[in-house]
Amino acid sequence: MTNKTFALPLLLAALAVPACVHTQPNASHASLTNECEQLVKDTDTLATAAYCYRENPEVSVYFNDLSLTLLFNHPKAELCRRQLLQSPQKNYRLNADPNKLCADTRDERNRLRRQVEAFADSKMAEYAAAEAPKRGISAAELLRQTRTEEAARRARVDAAIRQIEGR
Repeated sequence: MTNKTFALPLLLAALAVPACVHTQPNASHASLTNECEQLVKDTDTLATAAYCYRENPEVSVYFNDLSLTLLFNHPKAELCRRQLLQSPQKNYRLNADPNKLCADTRDERNRLRRQVEAFADSKMAEYAAAEAPKRGISAAELLRQTRTEEAARRARVDAAIRQIEGR
């Protein structure tokens, strides 16, 4: 990754604060609890993928990045953070067999991966417009570089996953 191109963690950092501002404080407690529990499960599923693919550092880091992107860009992230501090933690995977967990969550983590990647793709132009002046290049050029690098990163991750899973 060059210093002039996009990195998912940079997008995460650049967009996390605005996403947290768009919360709805009047959401019902039960509804918010359900949303927060789902957010925890989804981020945990992506973080579990980092464990499942730990033999390849790039894939492991990629899934950690996706997990953090989902966590910090969820529209109710700040409300969930506050709620989770006030409620007991549920660890629905406490006694799970890690190998079985990796196999059982494959479809869900693939769905979540595509969802978070689509979100990141939707924010690339915004990121490029904000970041390009700092780098002294045009937003169009940074966007082109960003898309190229992210496509290459995703291709490497896909290839590594196929190799790890024996497909």
